[in-house]
Amino acid sequence: MSPLPVFAAGSNAAHGAIVPIAKYVADGTTVSPSFSNIPQGYQDLMLVSSVRSSATTSSLVSLYILPNGDSSNNKSVTTLNGNGSSAASARYTTSPFEYSANVPTQQSAPFVFGTQITHILNYANTTTYKTILTRWACDLNGAGLTGINCVLYPYTTAITSLTAIVDGVVNLVAGTTFTLYGVRSIGQ
Repeated sequence: MSPLPVFAAGSNAAHGAIVPIAKYVADGTTVSPSFSNIPQGYQDLMLVSSVRSSATTSSLVSLYILPNGDSSNNKSVTTLNGNGSSAASARYTTSPFEYSANVPTQQSAPFVFGTQITHILNYANTTTYKTILTRWACDLNGAGLTGINCVLYPYTTAITSLTAIVDGVVNLVAGTTFTLYGVRSIGQ
């Protein structure tokens, strides 16, 4: 086994370095932001988001990510979540979306956003299905909820675009952000 290459501290060329690709900041009028023409030169993708919906419902709403705009009912999704006093899990074998997280609505205390970190493994590989992992947390007036999700995206096609959608046709409030990063592999 060869030793790992040595890079200067802070180098974004190091194995595992997280390199910013694109950022989206909502202005309050967007429903479904998307990233297209994603560079295919990284090992994995990481999407970091801070989201709040303009929905007026008194409960949290779901955030979904569509790889390549695909909404066919064939994704395998496993979710675990908890609120500090109870926990729940669910499994879906015919989900149309990559369920990502729950996010606050306009009924939440002002300036409360849900946070999510989504890892899309081997996104550019054209011979394997893709694994998508998400960690998330949000609050709804003191009733916090946190969770993790694992999704099998059953296509060997490389992922070249990502679209975010929230339950219902509602806007994302101003200040909502999505930042897409590439994770470097050895030799990049």
